Amino acid sequence: MKMTRQQGILGLAFAAGLGMLTGLPGAAYAADDTIVWGKPGEITGFDAHVAGTVASWQMYQMVYETLLTTDDSMALQPGLAESWEQTSPTSYVFKIRPGAAFSNGRAVVAADVIGSLMRIKNPETASYWTAQLGTIAKIEAPDDHTVTVELEAPHTAFLAALAHVTAAIMPIKELEEGSFDPTSQLMGSGPFMVANHKQDESWSLTKNPHYWRKDATAPETLSALIIPDDSARMAALRDGRIDFTTFSNPDVALMLARDSNIEVLPQQTTNYYRMDVNAKSETSAFHDIRVRQAFNLALDRDAINDLVFAGSTTVDYPVPAAFGKDACHNTSTYALSREDRLSKAKDLLAEAGKPAPEITIMATSADPVYGRIAQVAQQSITEAGFKVDIVQPPVAEYLDKVFTKGEFDVSLSWLAGYTDPSMVIAWWNPNFAIWNQSFQEDVPALDTALEEVKSLPDGEIRDTKLVEICDMIDDGANLLALVSRTDYIAYRSDTIEVKVAKRSGSSNTFQFIYDFKSLD
Repeated sequence: MKMTRQQGILGLAFAAGLGMLTGLPGAAYAADDTIVWGKPGEITGFDAHVAGTVASWQMYQMVYETLLTTDDSMALQPGLAESWEQTSPTSYVFKIRPGAAFSNGRAVVAADVIGSLMRIKNPETASYWTAQLGTIAKIEAPDDHTVTVELEAPHTAFLAALAHVTAAIMPIKELEEGSFDPTSQLMGSGPFMVANHKQDESWSLTKNPHYWRKDATAPETLSALIIPDDSARMAALRDGRIDFTTFSNPDVALMLARDSNIEVLPQQTTNYYRMDVNAKSETSAFHDIRVRQAFNLALDRDAINDLVFAGSTTVDYPVPAAFGKDACHNTSTYALSREDRLSKAKDLLAEAGKPAPEITIMATSADPVYGRIAQVAQQSITEAGFKVDIVQPPVAEYLDKVFTKGEFDVSLSWLAGYTDPSMVIAWWNPNFAIWNQSFQEDVPALDTALEEVKSLPDGEIRDTKLVEICDMIDDGANLLALVSRTDYIAYRSDTIEVKVAKRSGSSNTFQFIYDFKSLD
């Protein structure tokens, strides 16, 4: 059956006349040593320094490497940098791993690291990641395998930001020569290289023959079929057309768990589901901060956890619970009883002169989980007096109305928590985030606090500042944390062996892909 499936994939790929992406010779497609990934979504752009979606990040991680990575506890670990040292609050030294090479065979050198980081910082690149790196005052290469970085000011999340694939190290020599275009090609020093791609249909990746790891069991070929629909991916997994995939819907994971040859592994993350509340639209009831506060208080996050996720998530906070911080736990939204929250919400609506505000929750049809969250939220906030409609537009309409036009009341999405608390809460400053400027109210005092916490080392003083920030975030009630977001990795235990991190803070779902093994 495995050979039949692979022959079918070969026919699909090559009959479609897939174009070469790397501009480099690719390894032969090895049908007898292939694993197949049911990928839920296509990448939204080729440029790893620019595209900001998990669907893109997961593909980049197959091809690119970062200086650092993280382990299950989100502690920093060596990546392309085999070691690093912080020599002062603003100074860092990185030693590049000997033997690391791009898929064309050229060794990774300090100039690639410097060029990649400076490309992210270049305004012409328009990378949203530039601010997460802090302000680089000077970056130098004492030799080809050493990079020194001097920041203008202490920036605690600098190393954590280097561990995210948006800080991927690209082949700068080839970029400058014109043989590599990062806006239309993928070429890195990671475990795989791109052989073929059919937009919105499939990818074929082959082993990078120059990858520095020589001890792993990765297959010769990794095929990715783009299958957005959960039911279609379930069917493909069951009939053997794919070997592994991911889901966000816990019901799907539970259904698959009943198949004896399919294993489902939950991966905890620092990510969480969120609601964006439009503070800037003068036509929305939420233009009044008291109505936003009432909405936040009336939300029943425990009900979302219980009814949507069968208790498999946890109530979450602007500073994700996965970090083990209790900074946001004592705000009214979380500390008061359900009864007291509803009473306070009703008082706020009466004070605003809007005891029964009419609002619409937007839950894009891209993921059925959003609709279910909206339904539970609708029931809970109705208890405070809100009159609620739910709309489920396609993704393109949702993106336009929320992030471009700001024509909405409330929308559902999720937020990446990354690997340092200051990295996620930084988005509450719309001047920093940019993407939420259509609906996020700018609060100068909060902006100042968010900048201050970036320079504080982890410890009691930083934790106190996080409490202050949480209080201001709760008061503004503009971007609301709901419950944690678990990724469910499903795979055929009769066709492959997998290695998966129990927790991820960088959306690096398949960081151990090179340890996957085909059993055929």
